[in-house]
Amino acid sequence: EPCGRSIALACLPLSAMARGACRNLWALLVALASRLLASGDAATASYEWPEAGMGQRTSERLSAGKRAAKYIACGVCEERVLALFPGPGDRPPDEDTITHFLEGDGLNDVLGDAKSACKMRDLAKLFRSRRIEVQTNPDGSAELSKLNPDSGMPFYEEINTSELAFHWKSFALQHACTETFRRDGDAVAKEVVDAYREGENVPEEKPGVRLVMAVKAGCRRAKTCRAAAKLEGGSGGKGKGAEL
Repeated sequence: EPCGRSIALACLPLSAMARGACRNLWALLVALASRLLASGDAATASYEWPEAGMGQRTSERLSAGKRAAKYIACGVCEERVLALFPGPGDRPPDEDTITHFLEGDGLNDVLGDAKSACKMRDLAKLFRSRRIEVQTNPDGSAELSKLNPDSGMPFYEEINTSELAFHWKSFALQHACTETFRRDGDAVAKEVVDAYREGENVPEEKPGVRLVMAVKAGCRRAKTCRAAAKLEGGSGGKGKGAEL
């Protein structure tokens, strides 16, 4: 083999004992280089997502939903938490409303119960009203993307329990939500309250902006959100996140 001959020639000037060690070292370096090349090829390889529409509940669609959920966990957390705050429209109108809600048990009660926080019907209505869709990419990553008003409404199945009519992108939303709050709902709720109160030291900052920043800080406490950040190279997750 050309590689074997190169190793032999490189180690030839050495003593017999040193040549053995030299050949072993070269073989190790060659194996390591091959593994690195293989992992690079795998990282750049394209991923084939299932069709986006309804279909039979298969292992392929379940796997795709779980894969997408890992990438969108932060955005799902932020949108779900922010939607819990009362008030007209989709954001609390003033500081009194926000403070009153945070002083109660509403946030802890909901986020401490993942099943209640992540009902598929509620998630479908929320993400449709916010015009946020699960966008998949050829490299196997996914993100939340807000549609333009002229792009129509994203589709989400409100029940999604059928074996024959299953929507894996809806499942991705619910799986991301459930895993986040099942593991860290209490920690997220506590950090939202603490971060919002700390923001009182910046009086010129609007309450709505403080709330969004507090929600982002809270969701970063979740293991799923930290894992999503690592998947995106520490960028904190790409795509749509909570905003005013």
